[in-house]
Amino acid sequence: MNTADNFKHARCGAMKAKNTSFNLCASVSLWLILFSGGAGAYADEVPPRALSGQTLDVPAAQLESGEVYHITPMVCTQLVWTSETPLLRVVATCNRVVGYVVAPFDIEEGDSPLLAGAWRVPVASFRTGLPERDAEFHGEQALNVAEHPEITFLITDVRDTEQASEEGERLAYSLTVDCEVTVKETTATVSMPMTWTLQPFTWGTMQLNLGDFVVLRGSFEVPVETLGLPAPDERSRDASAAMIRFDLAFLCSTVRPDKNIDPRVKHEDYYKLLKFLTLVRDFNDPEAGYRFGREYAQEIWNDGPALNRLAWSVLDEADIERRDMAFVEKVVKRANELLKGEHADTLHTLARWHYERGELENAVKFARKACEHLEGLAPYEAAPIRQALESYQAELKAREDGAKQESDE
Repeated sequence: MNTADNFKHARCGAMKAKNTSFNLCASVSLWLILFSGGAGAYADEVPPRALSGQTLDVPAAQLESGEVYHITPMVCTQLVWTSETPLLRVVATCNRVVGYVVAPFDIEEGDSPLLAGAWRVPVASFRTGLPERDAEFHGEQALNVAEHPEITFLITDVRDTEQASEEGERLAYSLTVDCEVTVKETTATVSMPMTWTLQPFTWGTMQLNLGDFVVLRGSFEVPVETLGLPAPDERSRDASAAMIRFDLAFLCSTVRPDKNIDPRVKHEDYYKLLKFLTLVRDFNDPEAGYRFGREYAQEIWNDGPALNRLAWSVLDEADIERRDMAFVEKVVKRANELLKGEHADTLHTLARWHYERGELENAVKFARKACEHLEGLAPYEAAPIRQALESYQAELKAREDGAKQESDE
């Protein structure tokens, strides 16, 4: 079977009936279409997000055609949007891309290493480094995140494949990938030179993720009007770009990014916690996210550790713009009540909640209590709790010393 036949086989044979039974709330919102429970559909379109929101439901035909590598949404995965004019350069980076690519189970000489793939990019997770520029980038005149929360990519063809190098089990290829890119309901077909590198599992790669890796890198340029964005006119050409450049570097693993490896945590609870984070962090949709969070909290209302994980995620997870402290208070205090004030992790969360509110005395108080209940915890679990107490104590002492110095003067 040649490359074209391989690719065609990987994309055909799956149903197209959409399953949107996984509703996030009673009202119909735009982001409902981003999640679904049917992995047997969508061979010829971008699949919906899985229950966790942190990968996509891979079509059954593609699951059968090869090895699936899931994009790992974190700092090792980047999609960079660059627009340049004589006066202005805008660079926005998104690390929360989710999706997958499919490789043959066994790559033979002359085969393409890439059979299929798709990914979704939450527009709200594009960051320029300047809040004002982010607001413009996400706003109605640009990408309009309120009505168009995602950009999607679907691989439609792979060609010009050449093996570039081989070092032991590490294989590298160069290839050209055709993709359908959809921005604000406008779809354009682009061609992208890419490199594909297979990195089998080593003990050194464990710090990134389990499993074998594929690293995809590529770039392309496209006119703004091709993506449904307004082209600059005579008056705006110095400040509005005519071309957009995309650069991508994706770390993809055979282990799903939403895989639960903690036997103490129920799979369904873990997926729902990730879904909550997908909404409040990746999509920056606090209204939908905390609504779902309150529903989820009610489901686990008698499970102290699960409630604590929910509260801690709001306090500690990076890139959450709105941290609902009243929500955290209700959840963590219920967790502490259930665990009778004797659970180090929950006391640690209470200490952090007080710290974020500027209540250093109470932060130190609960951090001390947490350190009194470290027995049974692994060293890597106990260390951050001790470090938090030391940090709070040092900050409280510095504040008290400063206040004393002011009074002496």
